[in-house]
Amino acid sequence: MKDLKPIKVREIMARGVLIIPENASVAQAVRIMVDNKVSGLAVTSSQEGLVGVVSDTDVMKVFGEDLTKIKVKDIMTHNPITVNKESTLAEACQIMREKKIHRLLIQEEVKGVYGKEGETKYFPAGLLSTTDIVKILAENI
Repeated sequence: MKDLKPIKVREIMARGVLIIPENASVAQAVRIMVDNKVSGLAVTSSQEGLVGVVSDTDVMKVFGEDLTKIKVKDIMTHNPITVNKESTLAEACQIMREKKIHRLLIQEEVKGVYGKEGETKYFPAGLLSTTDIVKILAENI
């Protein structure tokens, strides 16, 4: 079996992460998740870049309430755990095991966007899930 530990996250991450602004309604988030058959969205702010993640589990916390009146930022997980595209698969797996999470957002630095010149913001570049890791294991048995 090939040693997969040094593989870079960018080589296997899913690209095209769906994002939603933090001030969007939970109803909008639910519609995007259902329409795209995903269980979570990256949450961004034009001022701060990546600020959170909203998942179907978060939505369950407000079941029965008027989802058009609740903002994503009020139910999201703030300060999501992330790695950058150059992290290794071994590093990502260790974080996922330690934090007991099934998805990890891959962040990308973007300089000079939305604010002070030269200021660095982080935006979602991809997603790595336990399913992605199992797939690569299966391909390399």
